[in-house]
Amino acid sequence: MAAAAAAFTFADEPVADLKVAELSGNASVTWGVDLDTGKTGFKNTEEAKLKVNFTNEGTKKTEGEGIWAEIEVKGKQLYVKNGGANTGNLKAKVGDDYTNDLGAFKWTSDNASFDGSGGASVEKAQLHFGPVYLGVRSGNTQVGEFKPQNAVRSSNEGIGNVQAPDHSQGIVAGYSSNLFAIDVDFRSAKAATYNWYGNDYGAAAEATLKFVPGLEIKAGADYQFDAKALGVGASAKYTLAMGDTFKLIPSVGYTMGYREDGYNNTADLGMNLAAGVLFSWGAEADANTGVYYLDNDNAKKVTPGVGAVVYINNMTNTANTYVGSTTGPKLVIVPSFYSGEIVPNLTAAALAEIDAPLNGGDVAFAVAGGLKYNLKINDSVTITPQAGVRFNSNTTATSLASLKGKCYGDNGQFDSDAVGTHDKDGNTINTLLNVKIGADVSGLINNTTFSLDWTSRNLTSGKQNEGQVGTINLKCKIAL
Repeated sequence: MAAAAAAFTFADEPVADLKVAELSGNASVTWGVDLDTGKTGFKNTEEAKLKVNFTNEGTKKTEGEGIWAEIEVKGKQLYVKNGGANTGNLKAKVGDDYTNDLGAFKWTSDNASFDGSGGASVEKAQLHFGPVYLGVRSGNTQVGEFKPQNAVRSSNEGIGNVQAPDHSQGIVAGYSSNLFAIDVDFRSAKAATYNWYGNDYGAAAEATLKFVPGLEIKAGADYQFDAKALGVGASAKYTLAMGDTFKLIPSVGYTMGYREDGYNNTADLGMNLAAGVLFSWGAEADANTGVYYLDNDNAKKVTPGVGAVVYINNMTNTANTYVGSTTGPKLVIVPSFYSGEIVPNLTAAALAEIDAPLNGGDVAFAVAGGLKYNLKINDSVTITPQAGVRFNSNTTATSLASLKGKCYGDNGQFDSDAVGTHDKDGNTINTLLNVKIGADVSGLINNTTFSLDWTSRNLTSGKQNEGQVGTINLKCKIAL
């Protein structure tokens, strides 16, 4: 096989681009009434964003054919933005160490910070022998992570890698074509005493098959020699197009980990299973649903559709500290729905979770959801009525605390409404029910939104909130 000369390509190389990339802000004032105490008050909030760009993102890489060396360096977008702290000093390499002591170049502003993680990273470093490659970058020896696509919090629920990511130094090799690919890792762990010379190796291999259009199958194994630990994982995902809009996406994944008897006097065995199905009518977006209780960053990654994810972590082990959870086997079911734009001007979404311990214990349930409708009054004015609800079932305080995070959004209430606190008779509060109803009005004045909402307190906490009805808030927000 003849070697071909490699050449640098410069088309996408990052270039200096000094400019103000973003300048935005908003300020709001809210006046509220506590309907239970009769007390009132104002609350002011403001946010301003300034982003000054230094360089654009880009890459510089080699290209070739036959036998050749590939290296690709990615220049990240480098910029200064507000929102940093007084600890974000500029760093420079002095000898073999990095230091913050740069004198006049020290970053001391309380309201600005650098972003870009140093500005550059090596994306690829490989020797090519036709379709076969040998790579020399650091990484992780691990296989098996599988998180099915869902309508809300897409690809956030499922099973993790079958082994711990502690072997990062080494080489990789593989083969790739349009029909299948295989990747092999051979790595070692960095020793605490002798730096890289720890004699602690791990190997992993994973194959990806794409023989059928829309079907992707993965299977892999990982073995850590020092720990005598084996992990295997496999998954399959099929995307069935049903016309130009609708898709049906079933998927399933499985992992198993095993540590040999006698290693630290343990015999660890863990099995994990995940499956999902999504019926979608739109593309995945890096955004939240925009409805009450599912309207912050924790609810990001949405796909218009209806789906469910089911997974069991640690199926055969109740106290495994190496593979899977330390809390024992648990069946988790996560159904979700997001309307997207299937009905003009209407947005609706819901996310739920059911936790069922398989070794005994209470079943826990949580759900959050809401809807809103953009009602056009004329070319400039829009009224958006909306409503939301969130609920956590009656269960132990510990279990419910973990589920409470699935019901996103600020309910606008006091800490006394939190799960795990007590009512005035000393009984633990294990249920949570909040309702929020309101409306936004935009377009009456340019760049201005008026809002009015009622938010309940915990409607299921018994005597603590007996007879209480919540708060009403009126808000004016001006945004650039």
